[in-house]
Amino acid sequence: MGTVLNDKWTLERLLGVGGMAAVYAGRHRNGARAAVKILHPELARHKEVRERFQREGYAANKVDHPGVVKVLDDDIVSAGPDAGSAYLVMELLDGESLQDRLERGAVLGEREFLRLASDVLEVLQAAHERGVVHRDLKPENLFFARGEAKAGKTRVKVLDFGLARLLDTQAITTYGLALGTPSFMSPEQAAGRTHEIDGRTDLFALAATGLRLRAGRRIHEAESPMEVVAKMSRLPAPRIATIAADVSAPFARVIDRALEFKREDRYESAEAMRRDVARALAELGDSERPAPPAPKPSPPVRRPDVRRKAAPEPTIEVSASDLERPRAYGLDESIRIPKTGSILPWLALLVAGGAAVALWRDDARRTAVFETLEGWRASLVGLAAPSATASATNPGPEASTRVAGDAGAPRTTASAARSAAVPSGMPTHRPTPAKPAASSAPRPERTPGGDP
Repeated sequence: MGTVLNDKWTLERLLGVGGMAAVYAGRHRNGARAAVKILHPELARHKEVRERFQREGYAANKVDHPGVVKVLDDDIVSAGPDAGSAYLVMELLDGESLQDRLERGAVLGEREFLRLASDVLEVLQAAHERGVVHRDLKPENLFFARGEAKAGKTRVKVLDFGLARLLDTQAITTYGLALGTPSFMSPEQAAGRTHEIDGRTDLFALAATGLRLRAGRRIHEAESPMEVVAKMSRLPAPRIATIAADVSAPFARVIDRALEFKREDRYESAEAMRRDVARALAELGDSERPAPPAPKPSPPVRRPDVRRKAAPEPTIEVSASDLERPRAYGLDESIRIPKTGSILPWLALLVAGGAAVALWRDDARRTAVFETLEGWRASLVGLAAPSATASATNPGPEASTRVAGDAGAPRTTASAARSAAVPSGMPTHRPTPAKPAASSAPRPERTPGGDP
């Protein structure tokens, strides 16, 4: 505190610290007061993070709704220990966040939350119509601002568009796979399927906030943020009536539909959810009329201790190496069959290939192998000859042995001649005669009469 940024903004007091930045109450040299949000220096070294931080101003101002904090300026610290770090200048709000209210012991009933949800959905409707998805709705980012509405009233403001995605442009960054706060992530967001993220992701987060306030617990409990992310990506949210038995039917209808695992089963838009919220409020108003006393009043229902479960959760980034890809929903996960195979067939193929190459390059071995294969072929032909002896016992004229009178005349093979000479039932296999040695002398040519 007391630092002057770029000779303009003097930091007067610390308002809060988050995972990405610290927020100060600042005063401009002309006397104007505003909130100054400074990116942590260790994060400012990453270009992707710095660009995402500065994009918050563009996303928030694009919505252009009274329920969104206006960003007045953005700049880079030019000197001092935080030189190179980015900062945003925003309107300074007077009030408290929903998280602050819960931590001081306030309890929101069903109707109070539905009224809050109606205001938030109005903001989300304006954002989604302009192609902006918040992606990080949670109690810390829902602010009750005083002095901007009628006397005694407050206006709900949606804070921190730092993770907002502009649907009509490129995704803000590829720095992380899953971005957001684990307990409020939609399944597609937790699984890192950024191409599936749309306005229904924000509706899921708003309903997750309602479930947490009403039931006093998160959608999925786990010991670490990574386990929460994994569960959110592959397990559907429980029906709220199974964890809060006294929940009203109208409230449960709204929460359960917005928390559907498949985004196609949720409300199609913020406007559609807002209409159902208004219907639920009307139904709850009718249900609160005085009823005749029951003969046996039911025992008092113990409300969950929301303060115990209201600890804030940081926004996280999960890299691809940290987040295991979700398995297909509905498969039995109690049995995991390894998919790694043996390498022995590949080794055998490699050895055989090497032997074939070595053999092909050695003329003497190649000739010997070919001679052996020729001998095996002749033996197999001899073994198959008995099947032909039945037809060879009564040879026709075309089966007789012919001697060529010229070079182009056909000749019978030696194996066929042997098959015709062996009586039926006798074995036909004989040793393969040795191949005569090749002579270097030229072979004499035959005359058309047959004499050499």
